[in-house]
Amino acid sequence: MMFHRIRSEQSVKLLSIGIASFSGNLVCSNEARSEQGTSPYKKLNAKDKILHNLFGKALPEPRILDEKDNVFDTYQVRKGLKERRADEKKLEIIQKQIMKCVQANDRKCIESQMQNVNEVLYGKGTTMQDREEFLIKYGCTPYSDEILDKILSFDRPIMDIGAGNGQWSRALSDRAKQKAADRGTKIINDYVVAYDNGSAIPLNTEIYHKLTQPAQEHFYNVEKMDGVDAVRQIKNRGRILLLVYPSPGPMAYDVVKSYSEFKENDLVVFVGEGVESGANGNADFLEFFKSKHWVLLQTMDVPTVRGGGKGLEKVFIFQRAL
Repeated sequence: MMFHRIRSEQSVKLLSIGIASFSGNLVCSNEARSEQGTSPYKKLNAKDKILHNLFGKALPEPRILDEKDNVFDTYQVRKGLKERRADEKKLEIIQKQIMKCVQANDRKCIESQMQNVNEVLYGKGTTMQDREEFLIKYGCTPYSDEILDKILSFDRPIMDIGAGNGQWSRALSDRAKQKAADRGTKIINDYVVAYDNGSAIPLNTEIYHKLTQPAQEHFYNVEKMDGVDAVRQIKNRGRILLLVYPSPGPMAYDVVKSYSEFKENDLVVFVGEGVESGANGNADFLEFFKSKHWVLLQTMDVPTVRGGGKGLEKVFIFQRAL
């Protein structure tokens, strides 16, 4: 096994050298150069793309984006989409079984098949209770201490658009207050602000109202407002724009487009799937960062949490290029 691994690593190195020297000169750096001089950010080149597509080699970060960058169309996403298509076929079979159960008026059969649906969507052994508890604590996508700390490391107030019940805002606010207390300082009261137009809240606020335990422990004060209106408010200038699992459609694109109209707005954290016609945003949103001179500072994996499902979401941190 060790021999095969060494040979595989040698093959990758040889291929890397071959690709780098393909243009006639050996390339030792893939830093992008501008007319003004050397950029501090790398730019994706042919070697990076080929090694990523063939071997799943990590793409360089941070890097400046352009229209040819496959920032969202990664090796891992393509693999995940293949698995998703297989799951869709399983769901079609289960759906037919459910119809038979309904026709037979067999309640136990229906319950059994619904559990099968749950496991295909959210993982083996996952119950509806697991899923509900997940949504209560996290919303649509789980966070981790590492992710929260990274967002807070920019030391800038945060604006959460499409915040749902506000779980991410609550977690960020609580952690920011704790870090400030550890330093013997305080943060402003509205360090994290959250907005949602109320069109697609994961959990029904009539059931999980502000007096319930889930709301008191995990929810946040989310102001009902359209995202574009929120980012245009003067008090929100210069904040980090946080978009966690935005709904499919134009909302995310409209928000980042409006956000970027103001020069002090230059940092976007998108948490979701970079899949065209997928769960989040639309094609215009996914193309926006590749055509408007943005830098991909970092990507981060979201944690695997029971009840969280088989989503392809990641954390993408973008900063406007100088």
